[in-house]
Amino acid sequence: MSAETIVAAILTFMVWSYILGDNPAFRIAEHLLVGTAAGYVAIVVWFQVIGPALHDMVLQPSPTTVLPFVLCALLAARRWPFMRPWAAVSLAFLVGVGSSLAIGGALFGTLWSQVLATASLSLNPADFGESQMFLTSNSFWQNLAILIGTIGTFCYFAFRIRPGGPLRDLRAAFIRFWGGVGLWMIMMTLGALFANAAMSRFTLLIDRVQWLLQVFGLR
Repeated sequence: MSAETIVAAILTFMVWSYILGDNPAFRIAEHLLVGTAAGYVAIVVWFQVIGPALHDMVLQPSPTTVLPFVLCALLAARRWPFMRPWAAVSLAFLVGVGSSLAIGGALFGTLWSQVLATASLSLNPADFGESQMFLTSNSFWQNLAILIGTIGTFCYFAFRIRPGGPLRDLRAAFIRFWGGVGLWMIMMTLGALFANAAMSRFTLLIDRVQWLLQVFGLR
């Protein structure tokens, strides 16, 4: 049995000791994990991001290479009170770019693509073969479920503001009905995601138990 295998087995039991409650063994394993991950990330960032960027800035200085380091320097200088107004420039740039990327990604990468995919679905019976055959087609019912789920989910997140006019009650009833459908769709989706996450965790646990049994010659 190699030293790496012994260390891996000991760390596994140290992590599993949390079942008995918080204890020093689990804390040591937790700190080792966090410290190793932080060190690995720092090395990767330095040699693959910061180092090449510094190299390019020194050899071929340009606004696209100098500006990020200027903003980082202003942000690091925030510890001095007289530099805090300048550090706000870096923070504003960071928040603005991050917000625009997040909103753009959510709109065009998720919301708009879902709308286009839903609009391209067909419920025309002629697209599913012979007459009356569309009722037994899985594709038809899948398209219908996706359409209902998408409309219901969008209506669930609609603003519940009562507008004026003669159609306000009709609109409220429409939003209430489809919002309820969307709520059930969201609950089923979250349940499926939770079940998938639980299955993946149990798979990892079973794989680890089998590995330990193999290490100790019990399998």
